[in-house]
Amino acid sequence: MKRHTRLAQLSREHHTALRLGRDLLAGGAQAELGTELPRIEAHFVEEERDLLPLLETDRHCALAERLRAEHAQLRHLFAAALNGRDEAQAGQALIDHVRFEERELFPVLEALFAETLP
Repeated sequence: MKRHTRLAQLSREHHTALRLGRDLLAGGAQAELGTELPRIEAHFVEEERDLLPLLETDRHCALAERLRAEHAQLRHLFAAALNGRDEAQAGQALIDHVRFEERELFPVLEALFAETLP
């Protein structure tokens, strides 16, 4: 699916996140998670900085809250997975989060972008 230019790079990064999620589900992906974690954190920070302000309206407050909550949960699960715990749970949560963004969050954001065009 072709994404709005403001979301295209974030969407491309989701491919790597899905692969990592599958690897975490399979087990033994601590090293891979450690390598990918700085990129994942940068991805989260970008979304929180650039996308949350667009969603923090009465209409989309629930999406903003969900995005924040899932990022916090993933940070917690990633820390546990790096310490040998909850690796499969972290993988499933990451896959579920990417699906939420691609299927629910990004379409709403694209509609918001379209509303703001002159």
